[in-house]
Amino acid sequence: MEEITAFGVLGERLGLQLHHADVRAMAALSERLSPLGVTPARATAIVYIGLNEGCDQITLGRSLGVNRASTMKAVDELEALGAIERRPGRDRRTNALHLTPAGRDLRGAIEQVTLEHDQAAFAPLSADERTELRRLLTKLRHKAEARASAAADPVMTSGPKVPAAPRKD
Repeated sequence: MEEITAFGVLGERLGLQLHHADVRAMAALSERLSPLGVTPARATAIVYIGLNEGCDQITLGRSLGVNRASTMKAVDELEALGAIERRPGRDRRTNALHLTPAGRDLRGAIEQVTLEHDQAAFAPLSADERTELRRLLTKLRHKAEARASAAADPVMTSGPKVPAAPRKD
C-alpha cells in the first residue's frame, strides 16, 4: 500500500501529493548536496548571491522567503564556510554580499549537483510532461504571488472607504 493512501481522501488532494513529492525530492537533494557542506536552502542562497552580486541581506531574505533572523544565520554560515563575503553596502546600515572564489567554485558544483538531481528525480516524466509540470507550477506560483502581493497592499485589501457616522455628543 502506498504511504499516501494512508491519508484517505486527503491523499487524493493535489496539495498533499505535491507536498509529499517535495519532501522526498528535497531529502534526496539534501543527500546529494551534503558532501558540498550545504543544505538546499544554503545552496539556493549561494546561487542567488552569485547571480545578484552586491545584493543586501534584506533582498536575499525576501527572495528566499525567509525572515531577517534566518537570513542573518544563513549569511553567517555561508561566510564561515568561506563561500561569501560581506562588503560595505549602499549605506552604513547594509552589507553587500559577494561570492568568494571558493563560493564561485561551490556555485558551479551546486548547479551541477542540482542538474543531476533534477534529471534523476523527474526521470519518470517525459520531456513534454516535465515542460507541462514546469508550466503548471509557474502558473500556481504566479497566482500565489499575486494573492500575497494584494494581501500586503492595504489599498487593495481595505475595501471602499466609508465615511464615519456623525458623532452624537
